[in-house]
Amino acid sequence: MNTGSQTQAPLFAGGRPGTLKLVVLLALAIMLMLADRQRGFLVAVRERALTLTTPVYLLAALPARTLDWLRLTIGDRNSLAAENRALREALLITQTELYQRRAQNAAQTRAMSLLGAARHQAVAGTLVRLIDLDLDPFRHRFLLDQGAAAGLARGDGLVDALGVVGQVSAVGEHSAYAILITDPNHALPVEVSRNGVKSIAYGTGDATRLALPNLPLSVDLVPGDRLLTTAVGGRFPPGIPVAEITAIERPTDAAFAVAYALPLSALGRNRELLAVKPTPVTGPPEPDGP
Repeated sequence: MNTGSQTQAPLFAGGRPGTLKLVVLLALAIMLMLADRQRGFLVAVRERALTLTTPVYLLAALPARTLDWLRLTIGDRNSLAAENRALREALLITQTELYQRRAQNAAQTRAMSLLGAARHQAVAGTLVRLIDLDLDPFRHRFLLDQGAAAGLARGDGLVDALGVVGQVSAVGEHSAYAILITDPNHALPVEVSRNGVKSIAYGTGDATRLALPNLPLSVDLVPGDRLLTTAVGGRFPPGIPVAEITAIERPTDAAFAVAYALPLSALGRNRELLAVKPTPVTGPPEPDGP
């Protein structure tokens, strides 16, 4: 018995018809490949297929491309925002330094002309930032971001690069309240830079006007005269700009004249202020007597 020949499976199961079909298909495929290689018969078919399948590929790639676009957009926006913030900070620092230098030069010039270089005061200051501003008609006050921990005390003067802004009225550990010179309850001793006439400038509740009441009818004041701080009261170093005379009223039926002045400082529009304490400068020791 030859059992091995009986159990061996044929090479192509399923009989002759299936094998013949496979051979015919393989032959056609080879012929098509050769014809396409030599004549390019299937180029148009591939191009048409590419045209039909391109939207499918684009649609499939859309989520990934959208995520990439969002990632780049957010990254660029954050980068631009950080760069813009850094540039604003640098500009503010530079501008503040320039204002301070101008104020120092102007203060030195005024001190030399007013005091004749005979005596002067040094200014000890603390840079503070304005947090909140209240311009109620009956109260002109603002909140500062520094307090007693930074050396602020009640009565300290506040100035900006243009002139006097106000005074500290109440002090906490890390914050303080201040009153503007235009507050109806504020009064500041001043003198006219042109002739030294002294008076007191009162707040009126109007952010654009100070009042100088009870002046002699013959007072030597004209519009444009500049008012400066004096050493009277000890709150401000002398010679700091306060306001400029805008009008003088001399009623014929009154015993006194009234002048009005426009404040020169930004009055809260600047976010950084300088809290000042006038400190006498110790001069050289006097020579010993004989």
